[in-house]
Amino acid sequence: MKKRMILTLCGATALSLAACGGKTADTTTAAPAAETTAAAAGETLTGSAEGFGGEVTVTLTSADGKITDCKISGDKETADIGIKAFAELEKQVVAAGGPEIDGVSGATVTSNAVKKAVASAMGVEAAEEEIKATLIETAAPAALVQIDGGIQLGQVYAAAHGTSCFTEAVAAVQDDVIIAAYIDEFQFLDKGADIVGVPNSDADFGAGYVEGKVLASKRDNAAYYSKMMTEKGGATVTIDANYDAIQSFVVGKTIAEVEAAAGKSDVIDAVSGATLTDTAGYLTAIVDAAKAAKDTQAVEFAGDSSALKLNVAYAAAHGTKCFTTAAALTDGENVLLSYIDDFQFISSDAAVTGVPNSTEKFGENVAEGNVLCSKRVNTEYYSKNMAEKGGSTIAIDKNFDAIQNHIDGMSIADVTALAGEASPVDAISGATLVDAAGYLNAVLDAAKN
Repeated sequence: MKKRMILTLCGATALSLAACGGKTADTTTAAPAAETTAAAAGETLTGSAEGFGGEVTVTLTSADGKITDCKISGDKETADIGIKAFAELEKQVVAAGGPEIDGVSGATVTSNAVKKAVASAMGVEAAEEEIKATLIETAAPAALVQIDGGIQLGQVYAAAHGTSCFTEAVAAVQDDVIIAAYIDEFQFLDKGADIVGVPNSDADFGAGYVEGKVLASKRDNAAYYSKMMTEKGGATVTIDANYDAIQSFVVGKTIAEVEAAAGKSDVIDAVSGATLTDTAGYLTAIVDAAKAAKDTQAVEFAGDSSALKLNVAYAAAHGTKCFTTAAALTDGENVLLSYIDDFQFISSDAAVTGVPNSTEKFGENVAEGNVLCSKRVNTEYYSKNMAEKGGSTIAIDKNFDAIQNHIDGMSIADVTALAGEASPVDAISGATLVDAAGYLNAVLDAAKN
C-alpha cells in the first residue's frame, strides 16, 4: 500500500554546550632525582563524579607532569549516548591536559561528570557551569491535508468509570463515522500470582506502587476482574465482553450519534451485550477519541472499513522506568495508522498532569511523592528533562509522531524488517530515540494480535 502521510518538519536551533572556564594553576616543582624515573614511567591518578545513570570514573596516566592517557568507565550511563561518548571524551582530556574539555554534544551530563572526575583525580577544582542544553524549537504543525474518504486515528485518557481506575480509548474515523474503537482500563490490584501487571511492574516502574499493589490492565486480567465483578456486584458479563459490546455498538455510527446515545438514560438497554452501569462514560471516552482523530492527518483508504482491525498492546519499549501503549489499525497486511505513548512515574513536586483520577482513589495506590503521567500529555516537562540530561533536541511527542508517520501505510513485513535493523532510528526522519526498535516492536505486537 502506498504511504501518503504529511510529515511535520522541525526547525533547528543550535545546542549550546559551554566549555569549562578557568585554568589550573601550575603547581609543578622540581622532583627529586629518585622520583623522576617513576614520573617518566607513568603515574596513575583516579577520580570519580556522578553522571547520568551513576558514577563515572576516570583513570589518568601522567608522565613528566603531562597526561598521556585517559580511560573512562561508567556502565550506568546510557549505552548509545554517554558510553558512546567515552572514546571522544578520553581524547579531549589528553589533548586538554586536564578538565578543560568541550564535551560531546548530546551527552552533556556525562561530559560534565568527566570534567569533574578529571579535576578530582588531579586535585584541582572544576569550574562550575550551567548546562545549556536547549530543545530545538519545532516549527508550527503543518496544515492538515483533507483526503476524501481518508481515515484518521485518535486517542484519549478518561475517568469513564469511578475513581479507582482510568480509561484509555482509541477510535478510528472515516469522515464523521467511527469505523473502529478500542477501550481498556488500568487499575491497581492486589499483587498475586493470578495478576498480570503492566510491563516493567517487576522493574524500576514497579517502585512507583504502594506495597502489595500492582498496576494492571483489566483486559489482560479479564478472568480475575470479572470474577471480582460477579462476587461484588452479581455481574454476568465479563469485563472484556462488555468492552467489546460497547466497541461494536459505536462502529458504523457518526460521532454525533454516539454522543447522543451517551446522553440517554437508557443507554445500557441500547448497547446489546453490555451491562456496565457506566456505559455512557465509555461511549463519551470513545467520542472524545474520535474528535481527537479529526485533528490528525488522514491517510488514504479505499477498501472495506469493516475488515479493519484496531488493537492496543503494552510493552517495555524504553528501559525499565516506564511502559508503552501502542495502537495499530490494520487491514491484515499493512499498518494503516498507529499511535504511541509512554507512562512513567514523575515527582509529584513537578508541574505535571497525572493520568485521570490521580487525585482520587487511583492515586492512593501510587507511592508517596509520585504521580503516574503520560509522556505525551507532559511533553514539555519530559522533553526538557531529556534535553538537560541527554542533550535531546527533539521533543518526545515529535519523536513519537515521527515514528508513527514513518510506518503508517507500511506493510507489517516491512515494519518488522525495519525493527530488525541495527539502528532503525537512522531511517526515520525526525526521530532521535535510540529505542526506536522497541516502539516499532510495540506497534507490531498490536498489529499482529
